[in-house]
Amino acid sequence: MLLAGMRANWYGLLGKKFKDTFGHVGGSSLGGLVGLRKPVNHAVPYSLTEEFTSVYRLHQLLPDSIHLRNINVAPGPNKSPPLLEEVPMPESIGHKGENTLSQIGFTRQFVSMGHQACGALELWNYPSWLRDLVAQDVDGKDRPDHVDLAALEIYRDRERKVARYNQFRRALLLIPISKWEDLTEDKNAIEVLKDVYGDDVEELDLMVGLMAEKKIKGFAISETAFIVFLLMATRRLEADRFFTSDFNEETYTKKGFEWVNTTESLKDVLDRHYPEIPKKWINSTSAFSVWDSPPNAPNPIPLYLRFPTS
Repeated sequence: MLLAGMRANWYGLLGKKFKDTFGHVGGSSLGGLVGLRKPVNHAVPYSLTEEFTSVYRLHQLLPDSIHLRNINVAPGPNKSPPLLEEVPMPESIGHKGENTLSQIGFTRQFVSMGHQACGALELWNYPSWLRDLVAQDVDGKDRPDHVDLAALEIYRDRERKVARYNQFRRALLLIPISKWEDLTEDKNAIEVLKDVYGDDVEELDLMVGLMAEKKIKGFAISETAFIVFLLMATRRLEADRFFTSDFNEETYTKKGFEWVNTTESLKDVLDRHYPEIPKKWINSTSAFSVWDSPPNAPNPIPLYLRFPTS
C-alpha cells in the first residue's frame, strides 16, 4: 500500500513508463505531483509543520549498541556477515564517535546497520544513552550540563503549543480516547498513565500517546502519526519548487536529472556509489528492510491492481 501510494504521488495513476515516455500529462492525479508547472502552497509557503516535527520524534528506533559485522570474510546465509563485536552507542557519538567511526569505516558501518533491526516505537523503549547526552558548543567543546533528550522532547512540544494527544486527533478528524483502555490494552501501561496523568486523558502528551497507541496490524507507527506522514508526503512534493517549477535539467544538470529520474530506492543509490554493498550484502528487496530478509516474490499483477496482503 505504501509503495503504491508513493509511486502515485510521484508518477500519477498513468505510471512511471507513461511519464518517462510522454512526460507529465494531466494534473496531479494522472501525472503525479512531481513536474507540476508551479508549486501548490495552499496559501502557506513551503514549510514543514510543528506537528510533523512532533510525530517524527522516533528516537526509540535507535539501538543501545551497533552490532559490528565482519566484512572481511564471506557472508553467510542470506548475505549476512558474521557478528564481530558490539559497540556501545555512547562510543559512536560526539568526540568519541569521530574516532570510533573513523576506525570502523563507512562500508563496515553501513553494512552493520543494514543487518541490524531497529527498535520498536513503543513505551519504555527510549535509548538510555539519550537520557544522559553530552552536547557540544559550536566550537566543539563539551557542555557541562548533560541533556535528557526524552524530557526535552516533551518540553519542546509543550513549549511550542503543539496539541496534546486527544486534541491532536480531533484536529485530524480522528476519534479521541475517552479512557486509557481506548489507547492501549497493556495493563501496566494503563497503570503508569493513571499515575502520571490521573483520569484526565486530555492531559496526555502527544509523544507518550503515539508510543502507547495500539498499532494497526502491520504498522510500525501509530495511526495518528501515519495520517501526518501521509499529508506531509504529498506536501513535501507539491509545495517544493525543486519538484515542480524547477524540476528540469537546467536546475539539476542533465546528469543530475537523469539520476533523479532513474533512482527508485536507497538500494539504487548504493548500487551507483558503492556497488559492492548491494551485490554482496543485501538480500532484501528494499535497503530499508533488514538486509538478510528474503526478497519479495515476483508479482505479475500491476501495482495499482493488487489487494493489500496481511
